[in-house]
Amino acid sequence: MMTLLATECLEPEILELKHMYGVPKSTQTLSEIYNNRSKHCSFQPSSEINKAVLKRLNDYGGSKTLLAHSFDEEQERELEQEIEQEIEEERQREHPAYLSSHQPILHKEIKDLCNMQGSMMDLATHSSVFSPLVNAFLGTSFFGECQPCSWQKNFWISTEFQRVIQTQREPLDMYLRPPRWVLVYRNKHLIFVSPFEANWLLGQLQFIGRTGQCDKLPSTTLRLLLPRTKRNQSILVNTPTLTIPSSITTTDISNFYIPIRWLAELFVFNGSLYFKNVCEQTAYCKYLGVFPTPRTAIEEDAFDKRLISNDGFVGNADIRSKLQIDYCPFHINPLALVKKILESRNKAQVSPKSHVGAIVINGSKPIY
Repeated sequence: MMTLLATECLEPEILELKHMYGVPKSTQTLSEIYNNRSKHCSFQPSSEINKAVLKRLNDYGGSKTLLAHSFDEEQERELEQEIEQEIEEERQREHPAYLSSHQPILHKEIKDLCNMQGSMMDLATHSSVFSPLVNAFLGTSFFGECQPCSWQKNFWISTEFQRVIQTQREPLDMYLRPPRWVLVYRNKHLIFVSPFEANWLLGQLQFIGRTGQCDKLPSTTLRLLLPRTKRNQSILVNTPTLTIPSSITTTDISNFYIPIRWLAELFVFNGSLYFKNVCEQTAYCKYLGVFPTPRTAIEEDAFDKRLISNDGFVGNADIRSKLQIDYCPFHINPLALVKKILESRNKAQVSPKSHVGAIVINGSKPIY
């Protein structure tokens, strides 16, 4: 008797994974699966919610059956611990506080941008409506690192683009407005506008395009700019068929393409992660004043002489000129700033596997 009892109490020294984690399955309806799983949760919904969920499952699921796990007591405890851990992680996750949004305003100066008959507006004299591009980062934790003199003088934002929430001195890192709508003003200036302003401009510029008022005048077009957050993604801004007015129905003067030198700054501003080709990558590196690996023989020689820093940045203007960088506006290494802009725009850490991440984090060229 004792021998039989001892034998039955023995456990094998080696357990197969399927015996440890594999669980039997049975066919159950959706409502039965929900009912069984809800019993193993540490929190219980109210009876009204529970009845409403079961009613929906019965109405839409009907007699539909699925294979469901049958949990033993130990697995039930493990499942409960996992659910509690997920709930706790969700509670600890940082979320932006709820704040009231600003009421949108359509300024007269925004409407005047569509006037094709008058002279070009001096945007700098209308500081209550137009601000330099760098002011989009006012109120953020990294505005002090933005080097205001290092951004294009003909890049602007409207004050409505800048005004998003009614804040009480909270950092605005989590509340930056995505730069999607850009107005190309007389082929000279780029102005980022709010969706509210873009909605009015879109209708007005479409009307001007249909009536042919801009055929023989400098072009003002509204365009959509997307950050390239995936490989081979179009950014749309230089697609003639998508400009407003459309370049298909106007003369060649409207076929204005934003130059690649301007695009490099826009990639930094809107948090782009990928390049279309080597030309975009080269313009981006030149704009930041960096020489990622692999380097040319001349660049490698400069690195050996410590004229290029470990992360690839060159701060000396004379050295930049010798290395054929002629338009880097930054006097202080901007890589830390670029990383913060990327994290703020994309709400995530910068991946070194992305094109921009490889340059900013690893100091290497992803395309060569």
